[in-house]
Amino acid sequence: MQQFVGTSLKTRLYLLVLAAFIPVAVLIVFVTEEQKTIETDAILHKTMLLARAAADAENQEMASMRNLLVIISDALLVVGGQADRLAILMANLPGQTDGYAAVGIVDPKGHLMAGSDPSQMKTDYADQAWLTASLAKQRMTMDRYHGERINGLPVLYFAQPVMDAGHQVVAVAFAALNLDWMNRTIFKQLAELPEGSRLTLLDQIQGMLRFDVDTERWSIPQYFDPALQQQIVNRPSGALMAADENGTLRIYAFAQLESVFRQHPVSVVLEIPKSVAMAASKRIFVRNLALLAASALMAIFSIWWAADVFILRRVGAMVKASRRLADGDLRARIGRIGVRDELSHLAGVFDEMAASLQVRIEREEQVMASLERSREQLRRLSVYQNEVREQERIRIAREIHDQLGQSLTILKMDLSWIRKHRLVSDAAMDEKMNAMLDVIEDAMENLHAVTAELRPVMLDDFGLVAAIEWQAEMFTRRSGIACRLENNGFEPDLPKDLATALFRIFQEILTNIMRHAEADEVVVRLEKHDGDLFFQVADNGRGITADEINAPDAFGLLGIRERLYPFGGRVAFDGLPGQGTRVTIHLALTDNGGNQ
Repeated sequence: MQQFVGTSLKTRLYLLVLAAFIPVAVLIVFVTEEQKTIETDAILHKTMLLARAAADAENQEMASMRNLLVIISDALLVVGGQADRLAILMANLPGQTDGYAAVGIVDPKGHLMAGSDPSQMKTDYADQAWLTASLAKQRMTMDRYHGERINGLPVLYFAQPVMDAGHQVVAVAFAALNLDWMNRTIFKQLAELPEGSRLTLLDQIQGMLRFDVDTERWSIPQYFDPALQQQIVNRPSGALMAADENGTLRIYAFAQLESVFRQHPVSVVLEIPKSVAMAASKRIFVRNLALLAASALMAIFSIWWAADVFILRRVGAMVKASRRLADGDLRARIGRIGVRDELSHLAGVFDEMAASLQVRIEREEQVMASLERSREQLRRLSVYQNEVREQERIRIAREIHDQLGQSLTILKMDLSWIRKHRLVSDAAMDEKMNAMLDVIEDAMENLHAVTAELRPVMLDDFGLVAAIEWQAEMFTRRSGIACRLENNGFEPDLPKDLATALFRIFQEILTNIMRHAEADEVVVRLEKHDGDLFFQVADNGRGITADEINAPDAFGLLGIRERLYPFGGRVAFDGLPGQGTRVTIHLALTDNGGNQ
């Protein structure tokens, strides 16, 4: 089946099906974005739970830590500042709970006075920030995490000044709290976080503390984007998306940690790589797209199969039958093309139309054949009539010439004999006889003119060129219109009937020029061009019009065409207003100059 021009029906069906999937694709994208929003909200919710859990754990541990340090401070005052008497108590405290990595007492200058394990502890804590802060604030302080570790465990120091009755600081009790122990309640939630996640504690100045889920280690953040940090600490909670120090795109969900032991707000930030956090959404999105693509492919395959079976094959049969009908095969029929539906009904209507058209065209062909036979008969009749007319003209011309001409000649001779042999001369009789001789001479000239008009002896004796020259001279004499022949010495050897037809055509053209052309010059050309006889008669008159050429009563032009028909010649009539008319005839010639 030939290809359809433009967009095919099958292609339009494909586009229609694919267009039906556009809302589904939009819905998938919308659901994916909703899923991302839900996951982001879930991360934010988890962050807030972590912040709340961290705050609860911190408040609880700090309350316990404050009670512990108050007890140590009171005990030191009870023993009168003799810290060595508390050595046993100090040594036993870490064993009471896993949360305390070290407990000790230092004097205001930072020298260790007593400790839970003096052999493993420093003797000088003068450079510790928690010592300076507790002496300056004279209350319990919590140090920042500086990466301190005891026995490999991350610790955070707390300090409580010991004041005497005069409110003078005599010592500072401190304890190192295990960070892992303090955050044990949130580790279970941290364990549920995906790989690459981090938990960061931020205040308004810097990143205080960071827990890496993959390594399960606490560290001090080396870098945190200041602009991102300000956005986080200035809001109670929220979620942002930004690149980390390594260029990895992360989701930062944050919530403020509310603790009675902190003077400045601290934000708990849960950092999760976007690719990990949105993995489920991406997986669902890819799965939905795969399902959509599979559905679209299945729909396209179904359309391909259904369109081919139920539409295209049937339409192809209809197109094929239509093309056969257009090429002239009137027997072309579509026939039965599947189930009874609109296409089958259309095929039936087409077959009915084709059958009706076949009957009509066959009738028209019969009529046209009959008309053609009639036309051929009329043409043959016309040829026959022309032949009969020419024969009759020849016969009449011969009889006139032989009988009437001979009679006139004898009459002239007898009248001359009588004039010579009369006995008495009479002037009146002489005048009468001379008048009779003049009448006989005029009659003989008219006889010769009529005979030449009926059948010019010049055509039979000297050929077409001589006959045309004689007729042109006679035309000039009768009409006063100059007429000349240009043939470059060409003398065609034509059959008698063809030469006669061309001569009669020439006479008809000259008659039309004299009647209608309003010309004063006629040029006749008789030449041989590319093996054809070229015969042209051109005048400089008003020019024939298309309406005159095609007029139903233009019998002269019709006669010219009919005279050329038996010889296979063709004629062209050309006219330009004010420039004259040209009648051009082309006839194929044989090698000897005759008609093929």
